Amino acid sequence: MLRRYPFVFVFLVTALLICSAYYLHVPYNLRGDTEAEYVDSLCTFRAHVTEPPVQKPKGWLLTVTLPKYRQQAMLYLKADSTDSYVPVMGDLLIVRTHITRPHALFKGDYDYGNYLRQQHKVGIGYVQPQQWQVIGHYPVRTLRAYAAGVQQRLVQRLADAGLHGQSLAFISAIIVGERDALDSNLRQSFAAAGAAHVLAVSGLHTGIIYLVISSLLTCFGFVRPLYEQRVRRVLLSLTIIIVMWVYAFVTGLSPSVMRAVLMLTIIQVGWMLRRHAVSVNTLAAAACICLWVDPLSLFSVSFQLSFAAVLGILLFGRYMNSIWRVRNKLQRFVRDLFTISIAATIGTLPVTLFYFGQVSHYFLLANIIVIIAAYILSILGGFTLLLAHTVVGAWLAMVLQQLSGRLCDFVQWIEHLPHATLQLSVTPWMVICLVVAIACCYLRIRQQRLVWFAPAVAAIALLCVLHIYDTRQNLNNYELAIRGNTLYYRHGETTDAYKLDSRYTFFRYNGCDYVYAPHLSARQQQSLTRYCTEHNISVWQ
Repeated sequence: MLRRYPFVFVFLVTALLICSAYYLHVPYNLRGDTEAEYVDSLCTFRAHVTEPPVQKPKGWLLTVTLPKYRQQAMLYLKADSTDSYVPVMGDLLIVRTHITRPHALFKGDYDYGNYLRQQHKVGIGYVQPQQWQVIGHYPVRTLRAYAAGVQQRLVQRLADAGLHGQSLAFISAIIVGERDALDSNLRQSFAAAGAAHVLAVSGLHTGIIYLVISSLLTCFGFVRPLYEQRVRRVLLSLTIIIVMWVYAFVTGLSPSVMRAVLMLTIIQVGWMLRRHAVSVNTLAAAACICLWVDPLSLFSVSFQLSFAAVLGILLFGRYMNSIWRVRNKLQRFVRDLFTISIAATIGTLPVTLFYFGQVSHYFLLANIIVIIAAYILSILGGFTLLLAHTVVGAWLAMVLQQLSGRLCDFVQWIEHLPHATLQLSVTPWMVICLVVAIACCYLRIRQQRLVWFAPAVAAIALLCVLHIYDTRQNLNNYELAIRGNTLYYRHGETTDAYKLDSRYTFFRYNGCDYVYAPHLSARQQQSLTRYCTEHNISVWQ
């Protein structure tokens, strides 16, 4: 077993060591570079903008380096109607703010502070319009900074060709990976339809570019000797590898694209050596290399989704292809759309439920249309970039504008279909049960033994029992939290928000009446206490 799957064993050992170090701080403290004594204190910082600013509804989000402390942080600059200047990558700022590390509002909620730590960032600071100033400019001379600059120029070429509005944002997202201008409602629509992966340049887009390049270099499959003759096979593989890494560069060197290109590189090297490259070992080797470069990426949602999707395709896609016989290329194309979508969904189901708590019922319908459209839009977008300042480029931009608009309308139609999504909150133990059930189904397929049905059914039954128990526990669960000037009260699956008055706020908690009064004088406090005693109201401390 170890000889057959060496990289799988190495990946499991690597993941175990990283989890141990992350949660136990032994033997390495992977969080040490995000600890800082100035967190939660009002300070004045020098901040160097190291990435392009991200536009938000009420300001700009910056990734900065604090030269004095040699640490990274996020800054949210609130917009000012009297100042139209927007910081650019390389600006040196003086800012006065609290840098805080956010925490989950309630237990089990998404922890943004933990996410910042995984990205090696200390925290986030919210800066008022009059609390920052540009004092210089020092260019950022890193490979990722150059890639971000190329990405911005490509987006500008699309705009020059005639794209505008949400169509420009959508085409920029699926071609060059620039998602900052995407509307939050459009993102939610794609997520509800089960096609959110189209908005992030990842394995799907890398696979489309790979398919286009390999088809062009082999004359759409008519030049078969290229893979049979050693020199031509090596030259073809090297050309594909170089073009794919150039594509990763122009899309900003995002981690998802680099993971996909790295795996394709390993596959091409295997083909050069006449090895069977597309296997679980290949996937594990790519995962090991990614973890050796950045160990904390193991806890990244995109990392888990990327490799879970490919693992599902490798384990279940081949079986579904073997039972669905086809006779021509068109039937094969349709079959692959169905089988890859289903297999990838099976692989990512535990991760999707755990982090997002929802599953799309119409994912198959959405993915078939969206993947075909993404393939066409990617090809048209590439030609639009090449011919941006010509009449042909303007015509192609008009076609892209219409096609992308129709695609977005289709996805929003899917979102509004009856019962489009299933909301299901799961716990880690429920995820383990689901993984066990999927693994047993795979073993049943591989070994052709009915005995594996028993543990699969048992795992599903245990998952249902845990879900019923968790639902009943939540119905009787009452939690209270305060963030900023808002008090949040969760009872069961419902969360109520109360705006905290400058004096006092009344609310009901766990069937009792309470008052929250943090800013009263001693005399006001005595009067309030007397009133609460008469009306059976408790003072929340």
